[in-house]
Order: sequence, then C-alpha cells, then structure tokens
Amino acid sequence: MNTFASPTDAPRGLRSRGLWAALTLALLLLPGLAQGKPPAAPAEPELVPVEPPPPPAAEPVLAPTVKVGNEVIPHEIFGIFVMPEEQRAIEPVFERPGTRYSVAISGGTLTEDTVLVGDEEGTRWVWTAPAEPGVYPITLTRLDDGAEVLLNAFVMTPSDEILDGRLKGFRIGSYPAKPLRGRSIYLPPRGFIEVTAENRNTQIAPHFRVGEFVAKQAGGYPKFVVLRERLILKLEMIIDKLQEAGYHANSLHIMSGYRTPFYNRAIGNVQYSRHVWGGAADVFVDERPKNGVMDDLNGDGRVTRADAAAIYQLIDQLADEPWYKPFIGGLGLYGPKPGVRGPFIHVDVRGYRARWGH
Repeated sequence: MNTFASPTDAPRGLRSRGLWAALTLALLLLPGLAQGKPPAAPAEPELVPVEPPPPPAAEPVLAPTVKVGNEVIPHEIFGIFVMPEEQRAIEPVFERPGTRYSVAISGGTLTEDTVLVGDEEGTRWVWTAPAEPGVYPITLTRLDDGAEVLLNAFVMTPSDEILDGRLKGFRIGSYPAKPLRGRSIYLPPRGFIEVTAENRNTQIAPHFRVGEFVAKQAGGYPKFVVLRERLILKLEMIIDKLQEAGYHANSLHIMSGYRTPFYNRAIGNVQYSRHVWGGAADVFVDERPKNGVMDDLNGDGRVTRADAAAIYQLIDQLADEPWYKPFIGGLGLYGPKPGVRGPFIHVDVRGYRARWGH
C-alpha cells in the first residue's frame, strides 16, 4: 500500500537543488500576474506517492541443537549412520527448560522418556533402526516456533555380507587383520552405507551430500562408503571458520573422501590411511571460479601451496580451543602437481594430533 508525502517531504535531492524555490518563481511570472490580474488560487500541490519503508528484518529462527548418540549436532540437516536395529538416543540440548518438541520417523520404532538436565526435566527419544538397510528421515520439531532438524538416517549394510572382497558386486577389498597399534579406530568397519543413483544427493550436512564421499574407483551403482559423523561436523566447522575469516567458501570440494582398501592399495597409499575408515578427507576451496582446483585465496594472482596453507593455518589455530578436543586429528598440507592436481589439505578425526607438510 502506498502512502503520500507533501512537498516539504520531498526527496532530499530535490530540495537541495532549490527546485521548490524555482517553481515558486515560475508561478510569479505567469502572464496573468504581469497584466495585474488577481492571481488564481494556487493549485494544491500534487501528492507524490512514495513506498513505505520495509518492515524490520525478522530475527532468524535457529534450528534446535540435538545430541544424537555421542555427537552434538548444531545443524538443521545432518546424516547419521547406524547398523540394522541399532538404537540411537536423540536429545535436544542448549534449549530453554520446558520447550516442547515432536519427533516424526519414517521407519523403525521410537520410545520417549524423561531425563534430568541440571535441575530441570527434559525429553529424550530412543530410535531403533529398521532391520532393512536404507535411508530413513527423522524430523525433530520445536513446537514453540516450528523450527526443525532433519536427520537423514542411513541404515548400513553389515560388513559380514562382503563375499570375496565384494559387496553387491562393488569391490571393497580386505581390511588389515590387526588394528594399528591396537587402536580401536583401526578395527574393520561394522557396516557400509549403500549409495545409489537415487540417494547419492541426499544431504548429510548443510554443505555436503553423501555421494561426494564415495571412492573414486571405477564401477557403477550401488557403491558403498564408510563415514564418521564427526568428520562431517569438522568439515562444516572449517567452512564456518573460512567464512569468518572473510573467504568466499560456500562449501569444500571433496577431492578424496572414503577409499576402499582395494582402491587405497591401487593408488599406492599407506595401508592404515584414515580414508579407509571413513575418517578423513582431502579438501580445497573451489568457488571463484568453480573449476576443480583450489582458489587463489591469498589474492596473489596464482594458485600455489600458499593458498592451501591459508586453510591449514585456520584449522591449526582451532587446536588451541578447549571445545575442539573431540575433533583433534591429522592435518596435512600438499602443494600442487602441475598437470595433475592443485594444492589441497588433508583433515581427519583420528583422535590425536598429527601434522605434516607445513
């Protein structure tokens, strides 16, 4: 709806040029005035329609933060990876006492119970995954304002279905019989996420889809991948840090995510690479232009090792934060190989500090 303003409310640019004074002088020089005729009654000033000011921007409604299993998820969309009939607790955290929620599931069963959060009672749900592998969305809604969290729950295919190193025809290979230095993170995976042509674009975080993490080995669908939820959380954290530093980073290009033992051996990588356990990614910023190589982050007109170093340094600084302890892991810096690839960084969530290439 339009509102109207009088001449005294005219745009500042018109008044500053003295146009209103010029219009008054023109009225005095009309022919009727020169012949001594009484002046006609001045016309009412024309009403000038102006648009009303826009309403103040509404405060963004933040999605609830939820704890799923051992991970705290501060995102409105995320992927979780479970075995058939495995149970996962789902609990809102950092929310006002008394806030009400509802949870909708697309498979499996859900039970609700009450937990003590400080001095207040809160609600927790326990979801039991279906027996059949697949993708089963779970939606948690905060009833006060309708804000939602979408959990895309992938029920994995058990590893005991691997036959002669293949899973539904997809070549996996063999995991080492003994974990590295007895560490449990190097035990063979319990299950594998099935990625199909239909579900490959399923979001597992605000900036990532499950199909971005499959091994680069040849072959059609279905493919299988192992992923750690904590790695996805860490990659989202890196994007936030890059944006806070002023870099144009709407996502990270996943140059290499999961690698099957077969593919990892074929490319000559070390046996115990964290890629083989779904806990590592080789990444770079590819935005301006989006051409498959690292951007010129430091603005020197070239794409060099220094651009990867800018990301490396931002991540390395996070290690000083107490809250970052669960995300500690390996961090590697790689320069370009002309004609083969550009610079990139390796990041993982192995649980202890490792650095190389810097």
